[in-house]
Amino acid sequence: MIRMRTTIALAVGFLVVPAILRLGVWSPEPLGVDAVSAVTPGYIAVVGAGNTSGPGAPATPTVEDLVRGAFYLSGGLHKAIDSSAEDVLLRPGHTPMDRKALAQHVEVLRAVIVLLHDIAPEARITLLLGGVPGSGVQAQPGLTEALQVMAGDPALASVELVLLELNSEETEGIEVPDGGEAADVYPVPIVLLECDAVVNVARYHGSLSALQNLMGLAPAATGAAAADGDGYLVDMALLADVEFTILDMLGQDHPRGPVVLASADGLAVDRIAEALAGIDNIPPALTRAGGRLLGMAALSGIKVGGLDVVGTWTPDTEAAAGP
Repeated sequence: MIRMRTTIALAVGFLVVPAILRLGVWSPEPLGVDAVSAVTPGYIAVVGAGNTSGPGAPATPTVEDLVRGAFYLSGGLHKAIDSSAEDVLLRPGHTPMDRKALAQHVEVLRAVIVLLHDIAPEARITLLLGGVPGSGVQAQPGLTEALQVMAGDPALASVELVLLELNSEETEGIEVPDGGEAADVYPVPIVLLECDAVVNVARYHGSLSALQNLMGLAPAATGAAAADGDGYLVDMALLADVEFTILDMLGQDHPRGPVVLASADGLAVDRIAEALAGIDNIPPALTRAGGRLLGMAALSGIKVGGLDVVGTWTPDTEAAAGP
C-alpha cells in the first residue's frame, strides 16, 4: 500500500498564520537564524545549510562535515527516519555532471548513507538509478560505476547497499493520493511502494533541482496531460512522499556554493536555493505543490540556519517568551 502523507499539522498551520505577527518578524534584510530554536512554530519549514563559514564551522570542512551540519541545522535526520526502518530508498542526482561534480556528489551520497546507517543500522539502503521505461530519464553516465566503487569501501562493509536500475524494475499502477495534477494513475516501481522511507539527494542544476530529481519514478504523462510538466512534477512528489531532501550545491553550479541544504520539506529546499540565486518569483510548480500541502513555497514560512538569506522569517524571542 502506498504511504500517505500526514497533512493535518500543515493544514492547522494555515489557520493560525496570524500567530507569526506575535511570534516573529518577516524581514527583507539578510538575517541568519538558529534552525534548531525551540520557538519555531510547527507550520514553519526549517532548512539547514551546511557551508564553509559561520560559528563552529571547521576551518577546512569535508563534504561529510557540510552534510552533517546541514542535517543538524535542519533539526536532525533522526526525526524523519525511524531507527527500526528496514528499507530506505535514496534517490541520487541524475542530471549531467562533469567528473569533479560527480565525485563530489558521490561524497555527498556517501555521507548521507553513513548517517542513515547510524540512525537505522539494520536498514537496507537502495539507490534508485535512472528512470522507469517511458520516463525519458537515464542513469547519469559514470554514476553507477562510481557508486560500485564506493560500495566496495571497507568502511561501508556493515551497510547493506543495493544499486537498482529503475529501467528494469517491476511497476504497479497506483492512483495519486487525492487525485493527480497531470494524471490520476501512474506505473510506480514496486520497491517505492514497499519501502519505509525515501530520501531525495539532488544535485543543483538550476530552478527546482530537488523537485525535478523525482522525475523518472514514473513514466511521463501522455495525451493532453503531457503538456502539464509542472503537474507531473507535483504528481511525482505526491507519489514519492519523500521524508527528507538534500540539495548538493557544491562546486560552481550555484552562485552561493559550496553549500549543502537539507530539510524534511523539499519545497522549502528548492525555494531557498532560488532565493540564494537571487530569484524572487516562486516557480508555478512550487506554488501548485504548496497548494497540495507538500511543503512551504513562501519564504515567509521558511526558517534557515547556517546562512544569511534575504527574506527569511526570524523569531522574535521577546514576543515568543511573553510578558
